[in-house]
Amino acid sequence: MTSLERTDAQLLTACQKGDETAWNELVERFQRLIITIPRRAGLSEEQSADIFQEVFLTLFEKLDEIEQPDKLRSWLVTTAKFKTWGAVRQQSNSQSLDDEEYDASQILPDKNPLADEVLIEMEKQHQIRTAIKKLEDRCQKILSMIYLREPSASYAEVAKEIGVGETSISPLRARCLQKLSKFLSF
Repeated sequence: MTSLERTDAQLLTACQKGDETAWNELVERFQRLIITIPRRAGLSEEQSADIFQEVFLTLFEKLDEIEQPDKLRSWLVTTAKFKTWGAVRQQSNSQSLDDEEYDASQILPDKNPLADEVLIEMEKQHQIRTAIKKLEDRCQKILSMIYLREPSASYAEVAKEIGVGETSISPLRARCLQKLSKFLSF
């Protein structure tokens, strides 16, 4: 079993046993998801990086206390939400209302920083990125170029990149999407 095939629970168990590779993989797997939470709440890159570090420090400190390893993603998202809300509250409390430069939009640009729908969408995106990494290189390249690149690559660009005819891309894309669907459970 390659490390990309390990479940969150398996990674957590390996981390509990002191496996540094598993820890690095765990951090890499959830990095984008966790950093997105404070950024969506309007916090700066520096504040978001601090929250990211706090979330994983908390996880490290509580590794042996996680009772449901299969729900690690939810635990990380919840922890990131609470730490984000704490930072937003602390930031808003430190702003003086009589300060001439006070601007409420700088504290919290979005009145609902992390609606459940947004979190669900972020988790789905994370699951898709994780599933794409489980595909062979050719499928990873095809799907990434067509669906994850901004702007999307044309079939001609994809064909040139992987060394096939342009008419081959549509059936290849379909097969790759079929393989991807086997890794997704929603």
